[in-house]
Amino acid sequence: MLEFNEDNGAYEWWVAANPGQFVINAEPTLAPASMVLHRVSCRGIGAVPGLGGHIRICGTRRELEARYALVRRCGGCLG
Repeated sequence: MLEFNEDNGAYEWWVAANPGQFVINAEPTLAPASMVLHRVSCRGIGAVPGLGGHIRICGTRRELEARYALVRRCGGCLG
């Protein structure tokens, strides 16, 4: 599992190298209400990890849902 905030190049590299993985988009406080799980390919994530002060937590769906049990699933990419 990796966390990105303002390092745009590293996040973009990770996305390109891991097209089948998942991303949690969240506020820096990691408040459960702000956490949304997406597929890497989801258009709802946006391209810049630090945009609007949000962070990205990246990994497999299993590890992200295990660590962040209250994460909401994106309605667009995870139905």
